[in-house]
Amino acid sequence: MTRYHGEQRWIAHALPIRTGRVLLLHRNRGGDLGDLWGIPGGSVAPGETPAQAARREVSEETGLDVLIADELTHFVNAETEDGEFVVQAAAIQIGDIQIGDIQPVETHTGDDHTVDIHVVTFGCFENTIDRDVSLTTPEYCEFEWMSFSEATHVPLVWHVRRTLDNAEALGLLS
Repeated sequence: MTRYHGEQRWIAHALPIRTGRVLLLHRNRGGDLGDLWGIPGGSVAPGETPAQAARREVSEETGLDVLIADELTHFVNAETEDGEFVVQAAAIQIGDIQIGDIQPVETHTGDDHTVDIHVVTFGCFENTIDRDVSLTTPEYCEFEWMSFSEATHVPLVWHVRRTLDNAEALGLLS
């Protein structure tokens, strides 16, 4: 990894919701976060907002055309040069109310070169209802539209469960 000092990196995700069900993508076993279920997302490109990146990633990974809604969750992690992550702080947005702070806490990683990784997830809804999902990247082996209950019974990427809990609390999944 390139040496960073006090930089930030943003990763944007979207939680596609169709009639109370969420689109989950099953990651290939041999890849990054292998055999876990996640949601579309990826790095925010230069000049792009996190919401724009989330919309682009949904399109690139699933072929769906979506409308990006409110931010559901926002986590801040520190990544050290050796690739280790330390969760620093988290905030969950419910309407106009933010629960938690995006204030980094002191971490002792043994290395003073860290990058703050922002993992933000937006809710999203299809512009064209019932369009077929087409997995277009090799990192995923299958997809499934799941209810909240179904989704809580599969192995999820670390931030997805918290996002699902928040979406359920907001009534988006009922």
